[in-house]
Amino acid sequence: MQGRHIRFSPSPELHSDGERCETEACVIDTALLPALEGLLQDIYASLQPEEVDLERRYDTIKFFKRIVRQTFGKKDGLPKVKAFGSYTMNLFTPKSDLDLSVNFKVDTKKTYPYQDKISALWSLAEVLHSEQSDGHCYRVSPIQFTRVPVLRVIDQRTGVECDISVQNNDGMSRSMIVKFISSIDGRFRILCYLMKFWAKAHDVNSAKDKTMSSIAIVSLVAFHL
Repeated sequence: MQGRHIRFSPSPELHSDGERCETEACVIDTALLPALEGLLQDIYASLQPEEVDLERRYDTIKFFKRIVRQTFGKKDGLPKVKAFGSYTMNLFTPKSDLDLSVNFKVDTKKTYPYQDKISALWSLAEVLHSEQSDGHCYRVSPIQFTRVPVLRVIDQRTGVECDISVQNNDGMSRSMIVKFISSIDGRFRILCYLMKFWAKAHDVNSAKDKTMSSIAIVSLVAFHL
């Protein structure tokens, strides 16, 4: 129904519960805080990537740079493969996916036609299927026809799963903003790791399953702080 807005009206019970949660005092036993702090710091430390995880992602980026050059060639240094997401925000874990954008334009402010993105990803998928037959990668997944079309694939040598998009200007911009925010106060990074860990444990950190994406969680942390 065009032009009609639907207003959400919470039930009286839900409204009452919300008011109670806002007014009730939260009693904390301060004697337990040092133990809680130690536990959270241990969890944070366990989530940190090691040097080998950085090397694997570096090798994976090199692999896909070769694939992109093989698929599209090079003209005036384009297209380029740019990493973004948790890797560039310095918020990734050893199990995190690697987000890559194949950029055909230097000016990231200019839009890139949706159909051209789909066409480029299909071309890339064809080459990757050939590489899969040769044992260089696996699980080349069909392109996701979402707002941002994505091709998923795993690098056989490193085991790193990649989400490849085309001219993902929004993703690259958000990554730079979060990286800047993270540089202001180190506690932001710690809280982001802990919140993402909590979300994973409760199965609410998967955009493809219609729950919160990692960037949504990071944005909520920034807003809270």
